[in-house]
Amino acid sequence: IGVPDGFMKSLMRIYIRYIVTALVLIVGFVAIQILILSGITLKLYGNNGYTSLRIGTAYELLKQEPQNACDYLEEQGAAFAMLLDQNGNPYWSYELPEELNHPYSISQVASFSRWYLEDYPVSVWGGDLGLLVVGYPKGTVWNYYIHQDMKGLMGVLTYFMISIPITITAAVLILLVCGFRYYRKMRILADAIGQLALGESVHLPESGTMREISSTINQTSDRLSAQRDQLGQRDLARAEWIRGVSHDIRTPLSLILGYADMIEHQLGPADELGKKAGLIRGQSLRIQKLIEDLNLTSRLEYRMQPLRLKEVCPAVVLRRVAADFLNTLPRPEQYPFSIQIHPEFERFCLQADEELLVRAFQNILGNSIRHNPDGCRLSTEAFILENSAVISFQDSGQGLPPTICRYLNEGILPGPDLHLMGLKIVRQIIEASGGTVSSGHDGHEIRICFPLSSAASKAFSSTR
Repeated sequence: IGVPDGFMKSLMRIYIRYIVTALVLIVGFVAIQILILSGITLKLYGNNGYTSLRIGTAYELLKQEPQNACDYLEEQGAAFAMLLDQNGNPYWSYELPEELNHPYSISQVASFSRWYLEDYPVSVWGGDLGLLVVGYPKGTVWNYYIHQDMKGLMGVLTYFMISIPITITAAVLILLVCGFRYYRKMRILADAIGQLALGESVHLPESGTMREISSTINQTSDRLSAQRDQLGQRDLARAEWIRGVSHDIRTPLSLILGYADMIEHQLGPADELGKKAGLIRGQSLRIQKLIEDLNLTSRLEYRMQPLRLKEVCPAVVLRRVAADFLNTLPRPEQYPFSIQIHPEFERFCLQADEELLVRAFQNILGNSIRHNPDGCRLSTEAFILENSAVISFQDSGQGLPPTICRYLNEGILPGPDLHLMGLKIVRQIIEASGGTVSSGHDGHEIRICFPLSSAASKAFSSTR
């Protein structure tokens, strides 16, 4: 037993949303890290940092006006500056310390251009004027010389090009595997809930991260099983009680019917006591009918009524019921009755219990007679409509109450003050035969529909 398709689709949507959310979070995390790194880099190496562009600017200013270069260097926070000629001799300087004011050899120039000059971080710029050396205060700039052969650099780049996709793929696979594991656990829970919804008992292993939920489902299953057992015992006791009462009443009721019938026939209809005996016989017959209805609806409700299924032609059943109805009608002039069976309905057959169908049709007609004592017109029509075989019972009387119509259309039981036994049996018999019962909005029609198979529907359509 599985769960409904809608439930499984909802579970799959949860799993897909989990994967999409995880991927979005990963991409968002990487993007945030890139933005943070870009901001830090811009902060360190932007306009407020130490770059060769300012040295080039100072060099250009020095070409135009040395004082402008001095002002610019002071504004930029340079500790000192000097301009070396081709022989390494300083011939222009700005705030140059005495210990640095001396000629420099080629090796010294090569050394401080990469590292430091007496612990002063420096930058250099060459041109027609010579070599401009700008020094910054000690401890303000970090210099580190990095070099790498091309083979090693290409190896590092290749490693990153391979490792990054592999890492991303591995992360996605881990997400998929972890998500699928939770999906399987959730599917087990969903299957268990589906079984509970279908009235089955379940027992899940109470382990892992879902042990609390599994324990709750197991407790719910045990509680529902206990309730089903109690309801089953109660329903069985109820059915046994109804069957016992029906059996116990049958014997004294038969005696009452027998003696009432005997008194009525002996005294005759003109005698007052004979009339009362006739009333007793009529009411006893009504009690007998009610007991039979109660017993039948109880057996149908608890599926204790054995259905003698065979191929039945509803048109034949309708004619039989109509003939019996016309022959037993006490005042036929007050209840004009018509029946119309369309030709295509004559060929419609279904698997059903014929006697129960007779009982259902009789109950519908009897209900119209019982609730319209002053008379009414009755009509029955049987026809094929689209994919259904339809039997329509109509009367011109007072009509069914709205609560009874609601019961026939929606299955909602009315209050205890309304008698519903006859129509309840009708609904139970028709549903057991695979059909549906409905009522018109004004309560003057009861419609029975039996669905047609696809082959039968095509056959009926081709003959119209």
